[in-house]
Amino acid sequence: MLFDKVVVLDSVIFYPEHRERLDRIAREVVEYNTCGSEDEVSERCAGADAIISCWVDIPRRIVDENPQLKAIAFWTHDFEHRIDADYAKSHGIHVPAIPDYGTDSVAELVFLGLLSMFGSGDPASDQTAARPAVDEEIVFRFGDDVRLLSSNIKDNLTGRWFHEYVKTGRLRIDSPDGIPAETLKGMTVGVLGPDLVTPGLVQLVTQGLGMNLVYSLADAPHTMDTAFRPVDDVLAEAQILVYDGARHPWVAERIAGRSDLRSVVDVAQLEPKRASLREKTLGILGLGRIGSRVAQIASQGFGMRVVYHSRTRKPELEEAWGLEYVSLDDVFTSCDILTIHLPHHGAEDVVSRKLVNSIPDGTVFVNCSVGSVVEDEDELLDRCERGELRAFLDVYRTLPPRARLRALRDGVLATYRLGWRTKATVGLKTHKLLTKLENPPQPYQTRAR
Repeated sequence: MLFDKVVVLDSVIFYPEHRERLDRIAREVVEYNTCGSEDEVSERCAGADAIISCWVDIPRRIVDENPQLKAIAFWTHDFEHRIDADYAKSHGIHVPAIPDYGTDSVAELVFLGLLSMFGSGDPASDQTAARPAVDEEIVFRFGDDVRLLSSNIKDNLTGRWFHEYVKTGRLRIDSPDGIPAETLKGMTVGVLGPDLVTPGLVQLVTQGLGMNLVYSLADAPHTMDTAFRPVDDVLAEAQILVYDGARHPWVAERIAGRSDLRSVVDVAQLEPKRASLREKTLGILGLGRIGSRVAQIASQGFGMRVVYHSRTRKPELEEAWGLEYVSLDDVFTSCDILTIHLPHHGAEDVVSRKLVNSIPDGTVFVNCSVGSVVEDEDELLDRCERGELRAFLDVYRTLPPRARLRALRDGVLATYRLGWRTKATVGLKTHKLLTKLENPPQPYQTRAR
């Protein structure tokens, strides 16, 4: 056993598979939903040789009072303000965190939000029912079903905040069933019909989102991105089904009662009149893990032109995906859509009031990164209120300003902390934490109790 006693201070999500791993490395595991005071933290950590936290601060006294401590682990990427990590490390304590668990789920959310904003209610003048718009409507319909975008918008505006319920210990989740949304990447889309397996849909689903596509009732051109199956196999394999109910009405009866299908899209019921994202210019501020995934989906999936600014230039990605590096000022002024992907610490107020006011009228502003990067959130919303900008926001400087967001719902799409919330992302997050606990940079030393 690596640890005698592991104390979990708040509502870390453990699936059964995680608990099996935890039980293999700890003789005793003690869990709490949250902690109300520093004294309570001190009392609960007494005797622990490993502590797991997410939102609970770990003051220096915890290190001083527990010479047996081997590890203080954070179930988050945003931990620097929760602990004096250098102080803990100077006492030989391993302080792991998880910087890289939500790359796919956050990047997908950016595009589902954009597809929602550019849908049939979009005031843009270039709406069309052309094939790219149909393909994007299909992706939006199943993406909305799987990621629960529309329901989260309603929850956000009425104050039903899943994130806060977990954070404050009001909601405890102990299995994947507690998180209904799923990451799109890796899921299988089944397509039935000769006119539906279009190059555009294949590009969006496979090359962009990284999903699998199987099809039947069609003779589509051979590619490495798709596979033909007999119709019964498509129905059995698919987690998402796309078909034409006018041409194949029997499909509805065949799938009736199928609870394992996450989404069913009948194109006969679609009225796709939307402004396509294809060939629009996407500006990205921050080309780290998530920003790079956003760039890949945009260029390889949607056929968008991508410009970016980042502390570190990425010539290999410029060559692979046709990205263009521009200055900070230019990324704010040269795109149809601007999306922010900056770290939680070291980038506070980077999106200054001046930069917000430099964004040209008609631009869509997206922030699924961190609320503190926007210096003046009110100024951003003021510009939206005046109709100069539109915005998709998943993060805020504090809690979502519900009253204002409700008033701006025609121009501001507002979710709350939806980026990380899928079965796969949460499952990966906890596995990464356990792996870091199991593999410290230096072997754990037995310390005095």
